Amino acid sequence: MAFYRKAQKGDLLRIAVLGAGISGLSVARMLKEKGHSVTVYEKNPDVGGLARTRVTNGYTYDMHGGHIFNSKHPEVVDWVFSLLPKDKWKYTVRNSKIYFGGRYVSYPFELSLCELDPKLAEECCRDFLESRNGPEPDNFYDWLIWNFGESIANAYMIPYNEKIWNYPLHDMETNWMQGKMPLPTKEEMKRSLLLKDPTERKMPHSTFYYPLDGGIQALVNAIAEGIDVKTSYEISSIEKADGNWVIDGQESYDTIISTIPLPVLPLIMNLPEQIKDAVSKLKFNSLTTILFDCEKTDISWLYIPSHDYRSHRIVYQSSFSPKITPDENRGCGAIEIIGDRFDVDDNLYKDGNVLPRELGFDNIIDSEFTDYAYVIHDKDYRKATSLIRDYFAEDQSFFLLGRWGTWSYKNMDICIHDAMEVADLVGGNNG
Repeated sequence: MAFYRKAQKGDLLRIAVLGAGISGLSVARMLKEKGHSVTVYEKNPDVGGLARTRVTNGYTYDMHGGHIFNSKHPEVVDWVFSLLPKDKWKYTVRNSKIYFGGRYVSYPFELSLCELDPKLAEECCRDFLESRNGPEPDNFYDWLIWNFGESIANAYMIPYNEKIWNYPLHDMETNWMQGKMPLPTKEEMKRSLLLKDPTERKMPHSTFYYPLDGGIQALVNAIAEGIDVKTSYEISSIEKADGNWVIDGQESYDTIISTIPLPVLPLIMNLPEQIKDAVSKLKFNSLTTILFDCEKTDISWLYIPSHDYRSHRIVYQSSFSPKITPDENRGCGAIEIIGDRFDVDDNLYKDGNVLPRELGFDNIIDSEFTDYAYVIHDKDYRKATSLIRDYFAEDQSFFLLGRWGTWSYKNMDICIHDAMEVADLVGGNNG
């Protein structure tokens, strides 16, 4: 990383933050608290980015996917609860299931073999115990077989990942999923079989918090309070003039922190051809979510690996808080479909190729399309992102931050943690 000059005590900066998602709002608040002048630019009329919430007919809907909070970083936990006190959250022990062969199997799959048909369980167990022999593959498809064995890979891991990524797994790298995918040991798998115990031991989010009222937007609003945000503002140009950054030929700033998707930057900045070419190689997925009324359930997430159905996951947001639905005796779930914008109509739930009919979804409440949803870690990913990050690191006054600013899959708590590091780097010891 290039050397960046911290602001010295009393050295107050004018800072522009591009994007009012969790990352942008967090770093803006931290820098404001250090005494700096901070303005956030957001193209949408509302703040929150991927962590926005909408209320439709009394249903609270995190329309870009269900967002929950937990963290292994105590400073992140303390900061979040200082803004939205702990008594404003519901604590939940995650209850995830896989809809497999017409039955509900506990998650993760490889620790739930005791719930499968005996023959398949035996095959999965044998292959798993014989896995991880030979050199570790560098593509995701072969890595799934190498890590889990053929039976688990073919039954669940490969079909599910083919759906969620909608991209050839042979062309994806493997480094990205450390900390994202449960990787139990062979000893844990044997123990789960012997004790018939599918307890989720390895999940990054095996327990979590969710706001009692207002969806994840409650946290967003708490972070955004008091911050200068220019909403419905789409930036046309960013230029360097006399050592400062100038936005749209009008406002001048000492420092810019960008959380907006990297493919937007060549449209508003003058970048070298090599960087524009690297940006053009970046790949991502889009997402359609569809909110349905359904029977009440305590399931948190339901994974659907079968290629017979377009949806890959259902987020039962009504299990996150008792105040999600207008009728406490009913539940709701959001179906997630990866790919181009999905055509949603009122008869969707009757279409047997979208999700299993037996799941009991009733009328559609709402739907939303997310253009930038998930980063795809293909084999060009590391070279392209390294070139881009190194280029911007050469300038001591332009920082990249967040899932789309750094083009890296990051949960909400990691975005906040990274915002802390950037705030310290940019803002120094002021405040």
